[in-house]
Amino acid sequence: MNTKTLLIRQVINLEQQLAELSEKEFNPTLAIVFSSPVLPLTELVKTLVDRQIAVVGASSCGEIFGDVERVQIADSAAVIMLLDIDPTAFKVYFKEGTNGDCFLLGSETAKLTLDGFEKQSLIVLASGMKTDGQALVEGMVEVLGSQIPIFGGLAGDDAVFKETWVFCNNHFSNQGVVVLSLDQSKIEVTGMATSGWISLGADLKVTSSVGNVVYHIDGQPALDMYMKYLSVLEDDLPGVGVEYPLMIKRSDGETAQRAVMAVDKEARSLVFAGSVPENSIVNFSSSPGFEVIEFTRKNIEAFDQGNHRPDCCLLFSCMARHLALGPLISDEVHIALKKWQAPLAGFFTYGEIGTNPNHQCDFYNQTFTIALVKQKD
Repeated sequence: MNTKTLLIRQVINLEQQLAELSEKEFNPTLAIVFSSPVLPLTELVKTLVDRQIAVVGASSCGEIFGDVERVQIADSAAVIMLLDIDPTAFKVYFKEGTNGDCFLLGSETAKLTLDGFEKQSLIVLASGMKTDGQALVEGMVEVLGSQIPIFGGLAGDDAVFKETWVFCNNHFSNQGVVVLSLDQSKIEVTGMATSGWISLGADLKVTSSVGNVVYHIDGQPALDMYMKYLSVLEDDLPGVGVEYPLMIKRSDGETAQRAVMAVDKEARSLVFAGSVPENSIVNFSSSPGFEVIEFTRKNIEAFDQGNHRPDCCLLFSCMARHLALGPLISDEVHIALKKWQAPLAGFFTYGEIGTNPNHQCDFYNQTFTIALVKQKD
């Protein structure tokens, strides 16, 4: 399977590059698009669809481009992974979100895919501001089982925290889900998620929460607790809360971060990217700095034992990693590019979907989550 990554700053650039690729007899059937919302998304997608290219994508909080030799971190741009994949090896699904029940949204989305392949892998993109990522994933797992490979992320909007978009072909939504289903008999998808964030301070207890809204921590209003622990003002949230998420300690020994996505000043509550169960034991957490890069390197080396070179890589990296590492984020991406030597496209997200060390699908914040896509022989 041939693949090609494009970095686009204007739609006219996409038209030119597609024409050049056609002259070289590269005619992709699928495009995976991660774009800043400042670009004209409908025009961008139409350019691809008019060439009979199926499209799935999301708005982003920064774009990640890799073409084997170099990494480029962009903003106000679009990165596009083009694949000349067999059209019978993939299906695209769209589900509009309406009532705020993200578990139901996940289960209904998963049910759409049941009429597809006997065994499938999924790339899932969902709204970043109106989706409880944990509930969405749990709804999908309820229908499909926990062992199905699912990777993806929550859409971003350049850290404005106002409105995000997902899209496929002619469907656009600021509260829906798009899914790329790949036939496991023809396409192999593997991947990993790694964080490196460390806990800060003592254990705390979530004493009041509903879904992804936390009202009280240790009996105190959640917003006030954040302000106290981080020594910040109300107006510093949710921005600073992305860098200092809650770390949930689960009963199986695993941990998961939850980044702040919105603030309710009247209720003194915080809205997180994923569910934070009542009575959860949590810490505040933070990046240890550049040690995160070495942590990623070690986890990639451990994961890669016995894996084959993929045809392309899809990267879903939390926007907090970009904030924490600054320009050195490209060094972290280059580790993956050097290891797998395949075209890479990705974006900085408001939440990531991937597999945990127990090989089960999970929802994250603060992770470097990568999916490796390879056509089977």
